[in-house]
Amino acid sequence: MPTTYLYTNQAGSLSEFENECMALDAAGYVVNIGNAWWERSLVTGPAMQRPAFQQMSRRLRAGDTIVTATLASLGCNLRDVIATLQRCWSLGVRVHCAEVGDENLSAPSSVTMRTLHAVDNLERQGRSARMKQSAQEAVGRGARLGRKPLLEPDMHEEIRAAIRVGTSISELARTLRVSRQTIMRIRDGCPARTEGF
Repeated sequence: MPTTYLYTNQAGSLSEFENECMALDAAGYVVNIGNAWWERSLVTGPAMQRPAFQQMSRRLRAGDTIVTATLASLGCNLRDVIATLQRCWSLGVRVHCAEVGDENLSAPSSVTMRTLHAVDNLERQGRSARMKQSAQEAVGRGARLGRKPLLEPDMHEEIRAAIRVGTSISELARTLRVSRQTIMRIRDGCPARTEGF
């Protein structure tokens, strides 16, 4: 038989938790107090890493329902809320939040889920645009983007001179603690890149 669970991490005290339970009961959600989960985890932590949420998740079965008063109980940020809802959908668990209405939030076709995805895309595009603008402004000020080179440009000629007198690439790489590819790029006159690129 499907079970309805109440979950919150928003109540600051037992009386606030009881008030939240009564508010959800008044909204039409009947929850056995034995299936009510309350914790005071940091709101900056992902929902799936919260101890009480993890314990409740282990009990969830397809057809069960999670009820919460606010979206903030489902995640520490927009992406975390979406991840929590997607996880519930994959388990066959319905999620209802009194703050946004009576629909099943975990369903990908729900208005709320589509709205959350749209807002996430908008935020991502805004972040990308701000990063590009910031990079362009930095270049305009003459700042160098990316990691600092492993070897300063004034060493390049010294490395080429050492190669011309017979020092091996491997020996130079060991001495300077860089890869052979870095030394070969300098030898060939290509711009030196940082390790890992």
